Amino acid sequence: MKTVGIHRTYPDTTGDRRAEGGMRVQGVSRPDDGAPLVTILTVCFNSAATIAQTIASIRAQTYQPIEYLVIDGGSTDGTVDLLQANADIIDYFVSEPDKGLYHAMNKGLSLASGQFILILNSDDWYEPDTVERLVRAQGFSGCDVVGGLARYVNADGSTSVLPGMRFDHATLLRMPLRHQTMLIPAVLYDALGGYDTRYPIIADFDLTIRLYRAGKTYFEIGAPLLNFRTTGVSSTALDRLHNEHRALLREVFPFLSDAEVQTLGDHSTARPADFIAAARAHLDQPDFVLAVRDLLRDFGRLWGGVWSGAPVDDIAAGARDLFPRISVIIPVHNAAAHIDATVHSALSQSLRDIEVICVNDCSTDDSVDRIARIAARDTRVRLIDNPINLGPGGSRNRGIRAASGDYVFFLDADDMLPPGALLRLLDVARRNGSDMVRGAFRVNRRIHGEEISTIKSPCGFGGRTVESTTFAQMPELLETTEGHWACLYDRSFVETVLYPEGLRMGEDSLFLIRAHACARTISVIPDIVYVYQDSATSLMNTVSYQKCLHELDWRKRAWGVLDIAGATEQANHILFDYWNPPFFTELDRTLSTDEAETFYRRLRDTFAFAGGRVAEHCHTPALRDIFLHNFARFDLVETAPARRRNALHIAMLSSTDSGGAGIASQRCMQALRDAGQDAFSVCIFRKTKGSHVFFAPLTPEASTLQHSGAVADLWAHWMASSTLTRDSTPASRARELFSRPDSLVDAIDLKRTVDKVDIVHLHWVVGMLDYPRLPEMLGDKPVVWTLHDMNAFTGGCHYSQGCEKYRDSCDDCPLLEEGATLAHEAWALKKAAYDQIPNLHIVCPSQWLANCVASSSLLGGRPVHVIPNFLPVDKFVPTAKMIARLKLGLPLDRTYIAFGADSLRNERKGGHVLKQALAHLKTRGEAAGIEGLFFGAADLDIGIPSHNLGYISDPAELSLVYAAADVFAFPSLEDNAPQTVVEALLSGTPVVGFPVGNVPDLVAHLDTGYIARYGDSQDFATGLSWILDDCHGAAAKLRGLRSQLIARDHHDPASVLRQHLALFKSLVE
Repeated sequence: MKTVGIHRTYPDTTGDRRAEGGMRVQGVSRPDDGAPLVTILTVCFNSAATIAQTIASIRAQTYQPIEYLVIDGGSTDGTVDLLQANADIIDYFVSEPDKGLYHAMNKGLSLASGQFILILNSDDWYEPDTVERLVRAQGFSGCDVVGGLARYVNADGSTSVLPGMRFDHATLLRMPLRHQTMLIPAVLYDALGGYDTRYPIIADFDLTIRLYRAGKTYFEIGAPLLNFRTTGVSSTALDRLHNEHRALLREVFPFLSDAEVQTLGDHSTARPADFIAAARAHLDQPDFVLAVRDLLRDFGRLWGGVWSGAPVDDIAAGARDLFPRISVIIPVHNAAAHIDATVHSALSQSLRDIEVICVNDCSTDDSVDRIARIAARDTRVRLIDNPINLGPGGSRNRGIRAASGDYVFFLDADDMLPPGALLRLLDVARRNGSDMVRGAFRVNRRIHGEEISTIKSPCGFGGRTVESTTFAQMPELLETTEGHWACLYDRSFVETVLYPEGLRMGEDSLFLIRAHACARTISVIPDIVYVYQDSATSLMNTVSYQKCLHELDWRKRAWGVLDIAGATEQANHILFDYWNPPFFTELDRTLSTDEAETFYRRLRDTFAFAGGRVAEHCHTPALRDIFLHNFARFDLVETAPARRRNALHIAMLSSTDSGGAGIASQRCMQALRDAGQDAFSVCIFRKTKGSHVFFAPLTPEASTLQHSGAVADLWAHWMASSTLTRDSTPASRARELFSRPDSLVDAIDLKRTVDKVDIVHLHWVVGMLDYPRLPEMLGDKPVVWTLHDMNAFTGGCHYSQGCEKYRDSCDDCPLLEEGATLAHEAWALKKAAYDQIPNLHIVCPSQWLANCVASSSLLGGRPVHVIPNFLPVDKFVPTAKMIARLKLGLPLDRTYIAFGADSLRNERKGGHVLKQALAHLKTRGEAAGIEGLFFGAADLDIGIPSHNLGYISDPAELSLVYAAADVFAFPSLEDNAPQTVVEALLSGTPVVGFPVGNVPDLVAHLDTGYIARYGDSQDFATGLSWILDDCHGAAAKLRGLRSQLIARDHHDPASVLRQHLALFKSLVE
């Protein structure tokens, strides 16, 4: 039934239409540039307070072919005025009474003309590149639907990002996807129908269930693409929500009793035992049993507590014939010569709790009869018939959806399982909770009538067992993409990966790459678990034009998968170097000249898609020669990925390029340059030797010191002129730096540089700003100021130590000697300068600092953006504690509290609080076996045995220190965005801290750490106890995983870059 694109303007069926408008009504046609058109649909009613931000996020999208439709329910609060004011980007809007949210969405679908459709609520908003990322992912994923994560924005401004959930059987019981990020093809709405208005709140959940049951595939971008306010209908109307959930549950599983529906329909009150009891009562309903099993495991991962210890195995106890340990899936097409031996090799395994699913892919020989005879003797064998030929990938996917085992193993119809293989794989998988376990395999070839065997070790290295790792920790896992079948996969996990369909080459390689990129835990064993029969006459060993194109296509799609996972180096290796040179010889011999030219043109375009050129990214000389020779042969010019034509010219000012703030400025500059922008730094003190970091022009005395190389003298001059000490006049009582509003920089000379740029980006600029001349220097340039402390909006302090006089005018500063007026004078100087800077935006790395800015008298009226600092997140990864301790030479049987000792010497950093907290632990009798693990100081006495690891500059070694610890203590009383908190969480270690700086942004209280009452050492000790009481076992491991996921998401370099670019672009435009 046709659902999408029925109308161009909606017929007036209510007789109460309030307004109608947009480009369609004005007769304006949308240009077609050939890219897929995306329809974004917003439904609203009395949304004047929020819809402006929603519309602004559409206007800011980096992807252009967007059709925007707004269906209003007859608003009376000014919403329609906002729609009319933005009619230049709204294709069509209509305002009239409707029958609810999803009735209005169906109206919108009937008006849509896009190839893909997105739904965006009127109180939420997208990231600037949301649509671009979704369309790009749809292109390379090969999946029916793509989506992303959401950032949940609470009424108090706090945010959180819920980790992704699997699109597996549990979809039948809980909504795993973020509806507003789901890029759904219009043809799917036509095939499945629109939203079921019987479910006024959860019709999106009903649609997701229909997508799952229709066998549709889903790919998720593991980053927040949507900002979701938690005050919408589905968050507040809980009773109606639960009742709808019960009604949908009854429709999906009509065999459930009323009592079961009542209990299971509210996940906030249901308990694991309720689900387990219901599943055991309906063992004859495999979809329900598997849904319960997947749900319990997912809730255990996400919520912990009673869910993490749920006895999932109890469901199938005594029913292993229905729900075996392993499902062996064999795609079968004309395999009569081998199928008996292949199936027998599975049935004769020492592990008896298996099922063998043979998927007949339209065989024309007697393969089916042979399988039927085996099944008659052994009920563990099942036969499934494909209605049409789907190929190996499609057949395996049908087997996955039919499997009821805990794990899945793939076996080709002419290959063999060696004795004991499945049991060895299963033992490792269960011991480590692995998503996948890779083993070695033997390759048999017949050459000149003689069979030759070769052993291939998993991941390209032999004789080595890896109990638990991830692809991020061990990228060499994809040194080769061979051996997708020599693996045991968790069934729920593989159900979310699935094989790409429609490829005749590389589908198994692409599947294995996606599996590695998505797996949370990977294990590797050296045992031979598979015997592969290599045949010279195999379809895999013949070349055709279509296969050549597919060889390129799977690599392009693999590049996209790896790039979106942050593994750009491995992505480039697969695309540029993972080719066999003889392939190109065979290609030239087999293909016509026109076909070869088409192939190499697509190859060139694919390299451009990946943003690289052969000379830069191909490291294999033979391949580089082949590529360049054939590009020249067909007169194909490579597209230069260098500086963008519309690159922004950005001057970044920072007093120094070293230290915390200085390093942050350099990382920001480099990320912008890597993204094609023309960014450079200007500093008083420069350690970097790069060609894009320049000395600031200084006043004569300072300039002489700068150019003579007298760095120590220049530093002393800067300290004397730009800061106060306890010996200064007036004297400073601050715990640390207190700055004067004076400058060593020649403002007129610096203006010559500023005049040439598009944007001025200030960082930590003590001693750089000549405030009286600042308006003249900046003019009307867009200015972004990333704050690294409080100094920009105070009279001189960098941390106010609890003083809030920056909210007024910094009179009677408590951090200066009595009677001193310097703070107020500095405040007045700054105010006079700021008032003359028209286009100033503030960036804060933490919500805490943003709140301080918003309440300040100097900057409170300026736009404030919370954007984390750039961090090398890939260098901090979780490591098993025993491994980390072995590498560091630490005793294995201790409990460790880690902390950064340099910072503890600073009173603001709370060293005294930590010492008190540890004393409380001793008093409570809870300090037995606890030792300190500190870095960055020569000596420190905190009252417990400690290990001094000294100053550590290598991120990988520092990550080991964090990983070796059971908890990271962060007792700071004032801070902005300390890296140690992020580094610890990225390394899988929970954090105890106070609600300062980025701690509330990153630490989920009583989940990934503990946020103690401010300044309370007793409660800090309680937080340490809470973590240390449960620092071993599965719950702690899950906590570490969630810590890493949250920190990685918050500081995702691509997301941080996108937020910066979106801000810069909005200011320039």
